[in-house]
Amino acid sequence: MIKKAVLILLLASVLISPAFLFSGGRQEEVEEPEKVEEEVREAAVPAAENVAVINGMPVILADPGLAMDWYDAQVAYNLYSPLVYPTPEGMLRGHLAEKWEAVDGKVDHWRFTLRQGVKFHDGSELEAEDVVFSMERLLAMGQGYSGTVGKLTAKVVSKYVVDFILEKPNAVFPNTLTLFWPVNKELVLKNKKAGDYGEFGDYGQEWLAAHDAGTGPYMLASHAPGERLDAVRFKDYFLGWENWGPNEVPIEKLIFIMSWETATLMTMLKGKQLDLEINGGFSRKTLQEIQNTRGLKLHPMWAQDWTVWLNTTVPPTDDVHFRRALLYAFDYEAILNEYKSYGAGEAGIYSSALPGYVRVPPQPRRQNLEKARQELAQSKYKPEDVTVVYHYCAGLESEEEIGLQLQADLAKLGIKMEIAGPPWPQYSAECGAADTTPNMTIFIFPAVYPSPDSFLFYMYHPDNVGGIYAAHWQKNEEIGRLIDQARKTLDFDARTEIYRELQGRLSSLALALYPYEIPAQFTSQDYIIGPKEKFPMVGPTANMHNWRIDLTKK
Repeated sequence: MIKKAVLILLLASVLISPAFLFSGGRQEEVEEPEKVEEEVREAAVPAAENVAVINGMPVILADPGLAMDWYDAQVAYNLYSPLVYPTPEGMLRGHLAEKWEAVDGKVDHWRFTLRQGVKFHDGSELEAEDVVFSMERLLAMGQGYSGTVGKLTAKVVSKYVVDFILEKPNAVFPNTLTLFWPVNKELVLKNKKAGDYGEFGDYGQEWLAAHDAGTGPYMLASHAPGERLDAVRFKDYFLGWENWGPNEVPIEKLIFIMSWETATLMTMLKGKQLDLEINGGFSRKTLQEIQNTRGLKLHPMWAQDWTVWLNTTVPPTDDVHFRRALLYAFDYEAILNEYKSYGAGEAGIYSSALPGYVRVPPQPRRQNLEKARQELAQSKYKPEDVTVVYHYCAGLESEEEIGLQLQADLAKLGIKMEIAGPPWPQYSAECGAADTTPNMTIFIFPAVYPSPDSFLFYMYHPDNVGGIYAAHWQKNEEIGRLIDQARKTLDFDARTEIYRELQGRLSSLALALYPYEIPAQFTSQDYIIGPKEKFPMVGPTANMHNWRIDLTKK
């Protein structure tokens, strides 16, 4: 579509053109003005650029060994490939690995057979040696999603076969590998710098911040940390590329921008400067605005829980009765009713899309100020003597809404509450230590791998307490024992019963307030086609191999 200023210039050039052109003193006849104008118009219309500008991540860690949250995972699924892939039903299917098995039926020894012929972005083939190196690198660095796979030994069995011998039994270990993205061993070591890992130097961390060594559908082209990351299509991606329809073609270039201000994002969406928004934290008002904007569409995705952690180590939320009073004080229906038309429902300890979910665990689901006052009477804190601090991520209106509702509800009990929305880097850093974590911090949690274990182990096991995924800071050994028991249990039904018991126990501890559950809402321009598949967890749905673009509509 020609911009207004360009169109005026084109029209002017036609109107002032002479009826005849002269060349070498010879008069030559030209076409009729109307036909000339039409052809000039067509020639001047630039072809739509095959690029998708995507937002949803205020910070991107491009190194798969450092990737630590859903923002990073969404990018990692584009640059890299995991051994196994979730299915839309929440199960597992092969990806880099063709098959896997518990050796001799033991859940502490797993064997994976790799797909042959998978190419890294430099053209070399993925082999078992790369997988072992990548796992050793992840565990040695001890960051990102290393906590989900646990301690283990990786061994090359043959060129395309890898064994993982776990320190502790884990029946859902294959599920955790949806967050493990192998890298090209030779390429990483070729670009290592001096570092803390002996012969491996820095394990290529500096280089991988601006380059990639993956097998994913896209290749990293450039990365300006905190600003943007560009990636281009890898034509030799092992799953291949196909057009979905006559005009639905693969996207050639991705530009991931790092912005979280709603007003800015809406301006960009309306101006077609943003093609796909995958943050999912818009308020009801903004969702309505999107629905009313021509050319924009919403895509309901995976279920995600709004979770307000209660820091159990700082006053006054270190008192269980005070925490329970907060749960009774909150007006759940006031918030939930506003989002029911977008698929919102009551939330629990983990996503309702996962096995064993308990719809109504023994915790408040309706406001009850009388019970709140009864709990306060048993607390060591008086309402008039304390102030509760609530933090949310800057730009996420839905998180701020919940804080404002809670602030109004607590005022009825005489409790003062301060609200602040620091930017993501500061907000996440606050949760790195118990004494800097506010009383209340809100996060949006989807399943990160296809199992209830992705909530229970990562959020409540005493080995993983702290940080954004466990900002309640309570180490409960009995909870840890039950989670470990579930991980030792290969039988699906027996393991599910343990998950049900865990939900009841966690509810009684009042470690969090769960306002509601709602599908993540992607926003796209109408020329962005997809997704072909929807998954009940973060990451794979934002794999842009799962999307196409119709350039005739752009």
